[in-house]
Amino acid sequence: MQNISVYLNKRASHTSFHYWKRQIDQSLFRSDITYRTPNNLVELKENLVNDIDAKCDAIVSVGGDGTVNTLIQSLAGQDIGLLVMAGGTANDLATELGNKQSVKNITHFIRNNEYKYIDLIKVNGLYMATNGGLGLGAQVSQKINELRAKFPRFKKLMNLTGKSIYSFFILSELKGLKFPNYKLKIESEQFSGIVDTPLLLINNQSHLAGTFNVAPDTSNQDGKFNVTIFKHTDHKKFLRCCYKMAMNQYPYGDPDVISFETDKMQIENLMPEKEVFFFGDGEVLNSSADSKNIWDIEINPSSLKVYSKDDEKSLINHRNEVTLS
Repeated sequence: MQNISVYLNKRASHTSFHYWKRQIDQSLFRSDITYRTPNNLVELKENLVNDIDAKCDAIVSVGGDGTVNTLIQSLAGQDIGLLVMAGGTANDLATELGNKQSVKNITHFIRNNEYKYIDLIKVNGLYMATNGGLGLGAQVSQKINELRAKFPRFKKLMNLTGKSIYSFFILSELKGLKFPNYKLKIESEQFSGIVDTPLLLINNQSHLAGTFNVAPDTSNQDGKFNVTIFKHTDHKKFLRCCYKMAMNQYPYGDPDVISFETDKMQIENLMPEKEVFFFGDGEVLNSSADSKNIWDIEINPSSLKVYSKDDEKSLINHRNEVTLS
C-alpha cells in the first residue's frame, strides 16, 4: 500500500478541501492517504520533515505555484515524487507538466509510477520551478499576495477572473505616470553588461501565467534556464511586446528584447536606494535588502522528481503494445 501525503492550501484560489478530498479518496482508494492543511510555514516544514523521514511514497500538492514553491524547498534532491494538482490561479507548473486534467487521470501517474526529473533554479539558496525575475513582475506578485492576505473576498475575485488578474495588474502598473525602471548589472558567460529595464525574467519553462509566451525554446529538463530582459523605455512598445506574448506569439526581431540561455549568472542592483523584489513561482522570494543587492542564480539539473506523463516511457509502452499486438 502506498503512503501518500496530500498538502492542501486552503488559501489557494480554486481550493475546496471537501471537493479535493472526495476526488482523491475515490481515485487513490487503495492508498494510505494523510491530508495536511498546515496553518503556517513552520507547521508545513515540520510535516514535510516527518514525511521525508518516514520515506513517504508520494507528496501531492493541491494549490497554486506558491504552494509548490514552499514544498520544493524541502523536496529538492529527495527521492520522493511530487504530484502537482492545479488548485491555484496561474498553475504554471501543473500546466507545463500536463497535469490540468481530471483528478482521476492525474492520480494515475502515481498508480503507474510514471515520473520524471526536472531542473530547479536556485536563487540565493532558494528554489523556484517555473518563472520569476525582477521588476514589474515582482511588483504585481507582491500586490496580489498582499490583497489576498488582507481581503478574504479577493480570493473569490481571483477565482472568477483566473489568470487574467495578472494582466489587469500589469496594465494598472503601466498606467502610472512614471515607467518603472531598474539599473542592473548582469554577469554570465553568455551575456554581461549594465541594462536599464522595467522587467527581467528568469524562465524555467516557456510560458508565464499560463498564456505569456516568454521563452518558447526553454525546457525544465535541458540543464539551463532562460533570461529575458526587456529594454523598452516607453509604455506603448512594452505593451505591444507583452500583448504579443499574451497572444502566444513571440516578438522575434524586437530590438528591445534580450534573450539567452545559461546555467549560472549574477545580477546586481545598481540603484541601492530603490528596493527591488525578486519573485519566483508567483511568490516574492526576497528583496534587495535581504540579498544585499546581489542575486546569484544557478540551475540545479534533475533535482525534483515529479509525477507526470513521461514521453519516453509512454513511447516505450506504446512500442510494447504495438509489439504485443
